[in-house]
Amino acid sequence: MIKGHESRAGKRSRGGVRISLICIAGVLGSAIAGRPADDSGPTEGVTDEMLLRAQAWPEGWVHYHRNYQGWRYAPLEQINRQTVKRLAPRWVLQTGIVGGGFEVTALAHDGRLFITTANSHLFCVDARTGGVLWRYDHVMPEGVNLCCGPVNRGVAIRGKKIYYGTLDARLMCFEAETGLQLWDRMVGDFREAYSLTLAPLIVGNKVIVGVGGAEYGVRGFIDAYDAETGERLWRFYAIPGPGEPGRETWGGDSWMNGGGSTWLTGTYDPELNLLYWGIGNPAPDFNGDVRPGDNLYTDCVVALDPETGRLVWHFQATPHDIFDWDAVSEPVLIDATIRGRPVKALLQANRNGYLYALDRTNGQFLYASPYSKVNWADLDAQGKPVVKPDLLARRSKHVCPGVLGGKNWPPTAYSPRTGLIYIPDMNLCSTFSSMDIVFRRGLPYLGGMVINDPPSTIDGGIRAVEVATGEIKWSYGMKAPNWAGLLATAGGVVFGGAPDGYLRAFDDETGEVLWEFQTGNGVFAPPTTFMLDGRQVIGLASGWSQMGDFMMRRPDQQRGCAYFLFGLMEP
Repeated sequence: MIKGHESRAGKRSRGGVRISLICIAGVLGSAIAGRPADDSGPTEGVTDEMLLRAQAWPEGWVHYHRNYQGWRYAPLEQINRQTVKRLAPRWVLQTGIVGGGFEVTALAHDGRLFITTANSHLFCVDARTGGVLWRYDHVMPEGVNLCCGPVNRGVAIRGKKIYYGTLDARLMCFEAETGLQLWDRMVGDFREAYSLTLAPLIVGNKVIVGVGGAEYGVRGFIDAYDAETGERLWRFYAIPGPGEPGRETWGGDSWMNGGGSTWLTGTYDPELNLLYWGIGNPAPDFNGDVRPGDNLYTDCVVALDPETGRLVWHFQATPHDIFDWDAVSEPVLIDATIRGRPVKALLQANRNGYLYALDRTNGQFLYASPYSKVNWADLDAQGKPVVKPDLLARRSKHVCPGVLGGKNWPPTAYSPRTGLIYIPDMNLCSTFSSMDIVFRRGLPYLGGMVINDPPSTIDGGIRAVEVATGEIKWSYGMKAPNWAGLLATAGGVVFGGAPDGYLRAFDDETGEVLWEFQTGNGVFAPPTTFMLDGRQVIGLASGWSQMGDFMMRRPDQQRGCAYFLFGLMEP
């Protein structure tokens, strides 16, 4: 048994938010195997060099996407096509948190895991035992408005500090070893429906975050904060104001509540020194009459100068979006040969059903290929969609992909071993209709309604697409939309969960299922992998989400969230 102690940091109130910190060296989970926590704590912080070279470093997972480029690929081979059948849980941590999905990508460093849950809870966990070393429970103020569930997708780490965002749009910094809070900054006003659900991104001395809230008519932005002091260094508004380029794409004053959430973590090219970020849908979501024009920079990938936040280039996948197709999916940075020439490419599996390939130096369109069911448009030579006239003429529009997109937030994985990008596909269609709407601060600003196709007609799966051509090489079908991200490894295995509760291992070249494990709950999070004491392990969050009742055709059972760590059993 691990001997524990409990201490409390001083309680503080800020803007009606009571903040408490509890340091625990006990076990909330079931420690199936491992050794007691090392009370000395981490011996080395995460340096900027480690962040730059994270892809080659096997001992941890220190970026949300594993590396700056967004690959979610680990060059680890201990768990491979031959050994994966010996995979089994080492321990399971029952968090005790219910309500909301468990969508975290846990960071791993120096024998510790940093795990976040729905409703703004943060755990520091001994990776060897599953024992909780410290936790932070954020107390929410009344009146927090959220579009799409009280989720949190993770933290960022730099030096010996952890950076964490909350549902009421605060960015916080903690000591990684003790959980002591160092600073706390308000990013946006939660009364206007700003929120943080993403994992921050570290670029040099900057902590970069984006916000949610487009469904309430906010004006989205991307912020950079000083990692040491929490001072805001710059802000890029996703919706241009008067005198700014792109303002002409918004009729009247519609830019003031134009949406453009930035709610997923971007990527970064250290060589080009460019930051890439996806921008969400315009507001109101389904009524475009009140916002005539292409509505820049919604549904765009933007490239920013990380030193200043200045816009370098943009590419808009869905001008004047009326189907709620955020372009927030991770921009994956790949050096590839496309159309017979080497190119510094950016790949994005857009919610509108197309996989886009762009030149990331300048935003030039290279190709777009459908990876999901698409019936709404064809693309011209520059990648701009030409919406089908018969669809525009209808008051009620049946569109594929549906409101959740071909791919929603769950991340892709890219394997340089196979040259394939693996996409979690929703394969869902919806019927859209618009209605008159007037903006009211703090209230939903949708301007229409959506009816999804009957659950019996919906499926999903994984699409493995060749980066060089956009051709689908293999597919794996599921009985529900795929709301869990993916992981690729040098062992020839792709890992992914599903709403049915299974974590599965696939042959990365054929899609054959090599192994599966039932977690006892819906899986709505991507797996990770790293080396621990010379052994490769797999981490996974398992926990029901608000999407569970829809996807699995059964009521949301609100079961608690559990974190699994898997390792190989001895042969």
